[in-house]
Amino acid sequence: MNALSRKTGNGFLQSMKRPFCEALKKTDLNVRKKIADFVVEANLPIGEAFSQLHLYTPDQLPEIEPGQFAQVGVPASMHGWLRIPISIHDADTERGHVKLLVQKVGTGSEWIASLKKGDRLNLILPLGKGFSLPASGSAEALAPSPVANFRALLVGGGAGLAPLYFLAKRLKRADLPFDILIGARNKARLVLANEMAELGPTGICTEDGSVGFRGLVTGHPLWKGVSYTHVYACGPTPMMKAVAVRAAESGAVCQVSLENTMACGLGACLCCVTATAEGRHACVCTEGPVFDARALGW
Repeated sequence: MNALSRKTGNGFLQSMKRPFCEALKKTDLNVRKKIADFVVEANLPIGEAFSQLHLYTPDQLPEIEPGQFAQVGVPASMHGWLRIPISIHDADTERGHVKLLVQKVGTGSEWIASLKKGDRLNLILPLGKGFSLPASGSAEALAPSPVANFRALLVGGGAGLAPLYFLAKRLKRADLPFDILIGARNKARLVLANEMAELGPTGICTEDGSVGFRGLVTGHPLWKGVSYTHVYACGPTPMMKAVAVRAAESGAVCQVSLENTMACGLGACLCCVTATAEGRHACVCTEGPVFDARALGW
């Protein structure tokens, strides 16, 4: 969910300070969210475009759900006073450990990806609404499908695999069956394929056929071999829309994680809004980033 770096005028900055502060005051940071300094324990490069940051804080962390994100502080000289939203790749809240998968798409994200062991990074987390699980017991669980019949397909590519990795770990811990489907343009653009395969059965699609099935994720044989009750998707919007259509055709519930550009991450600036099937505009950073695809009219 890396936001593209962009120049911001002083007038816009001044107009944004008040709603940002008001939104921050209304946010219960002590219970549900946390502002904390993290120490970089490791920075592992993944190809040319990604880095996996392993972070630690001694502070007590709130519960973090797969699909939620963090607002990451960067030097003001690079990104104004705005933070950069990045999906939480993995988390062990009891031990104070968080992982971020950082895609280098601008000066701010490149700075984050260049951090070394011992450097510090300030995060606000967890933000947004994550994926719902049938075992969560919440009103937004993935019913009506009974847990006994549950089988999920996780579909993603690029930075979209960050929250799906966390989700796969949670499903595995809950002993819920799932398969994974990764899409990429070619072998050079594959991310986390080995890590995902360690968690569950994984299919790979490349558009040029350099690895795995040649074609798009919606054409992979996995769709024909198994009857999925739920599909989780994160990645490029055209891919997610196509996956949502494919899921609907098979009668599966589909949840998608949007990657809209964000500024405040707290619902104050409204630059991340997306249209819904009801004709209104939902704030992705607070009502999402995870949505039922049907609610978006997909």
